[in-house]
Amino acid sequence: TNVALSVEDRLRLTPELAVIAGVRHEVIDLDRGHVNPDGSNRPGFPYSKSFNPTTGRVGATYDITPGTMLYTQFATGADVAANNLFLLGPAQPLELTRSRSVEAGVKSLFWESRGEWNFAVFDIERNNVYAAAGGRALNVAGQQKSRGAELALAVRPTPVWNLWANFAYTDAEYRNYNFTGGSFSGNTPPNVPRVVANAGLAYRLPVALPADVGASVRHVGERFHSDANTVKLLAYTVIDAFAAVEVAKTRLTFRVRNLTNEKYAVWSDAFYPDQILLGAPRTYEVQAQFWF
Repeated sequence: TNVALSVEDRLRLTPELAVIAGVRHEVIDLDRGHVNPDGSNRPGFPYSKSFNPTTGRVGATYDITPGTMLYTQFATGADVAANNLFLLGPAQPLELTRSRSVEAGVKSLFWESRGEWNFAVFDIERNNVYAAAGGRALNVAGQQKSRGAELALAVRPTPVWNLWANFAYTDAEYRNYNFTGGSFSGNTPPNVPRVVANAGLAYRLPVALPADVGASVRHVGERFHSDANTVKLLAYTVIDAFAAVEVAKTRLTFRVRNLTNEKYAVWSDAFYPDQILLGAPRTYEVQAQFWF
C-alpha cells in the first residue's frame, strides 16, 4: 500500500525567470506471505516492512528571447525497486532504491514557429539497485550511473509536410557492484542501448477528403543481455508506415508496423539466460477514431 502527499508551486520572479519546486512525502507498507502446499507458513513468513521517504524537485526556466527558453532541474526519488518482489525473503535486505537526477536544456522555436528544437543533457544516479542474479536470486548493486544527451527537431516547412527526428545517447554503468565471487562494477545494465534514434514524416494528400500518408523509422543500438555483459543483443532498425483518411467526423487509419519484417531482439531477462523476447513481426492495423 502506498499513500502520498505532494505539494508543488511555480513562481515567476521576473518576466523572464520562473522557479518551480515541489516536495512529496510517502508512506509505503509492504506485507508478504509465503505458504506451503499444506497451508502452513514457510519459515520467516509472513513479514512486513514500512518506508517513509521524502523527495522533491527544484528547477528554473529562463526565457532568453521570445520562443527560446533555458531550463534546469534537480530532483530526488525513492521507490521499492526490487527486480521481483516474489524473490524477496525475510533474510533479503530490502531498502529503498534512492535516486537523484540533474537535467539542463534549451527549447526554441524558429522559422516563424514552423520549426522547434530541443537539446538536453542529464545525469542520473541510483543507489541500492536490486538486479537479477539468475537462479531466482537477487544481487544489490551499490550504484547505477547514467549520463547522456538528447536532441529533438520538428519542422513543418509547408502546410502539407511535417517532419521530425530525435537522437539520444546514454552512457550507463554500474558502480560498487560487488558480490561473492566477482564484481560487475563498470558493466552496462542490461537492455540499455547507447544510441536510440527516430525520424519520420507525414504528407497531407491533395485530395477532396483530408488524407495523410507517412512513415517513421526507429533505430536502437546494441544492448547487453545481462549484468555480466557476456551476450550482446544486436542493434536493429524498424520502419512503420501509415495512410489515413477523414470522413464525416471519422478518421480511418491503416498502419503497417515493422514494414520490412525485421527479426530482432527487443528484450532480455537475466532470470532466463537462454531466452530473449523477439520484436513483433510485420503487423497490420486498422484504427477508427470518432469525434462529436
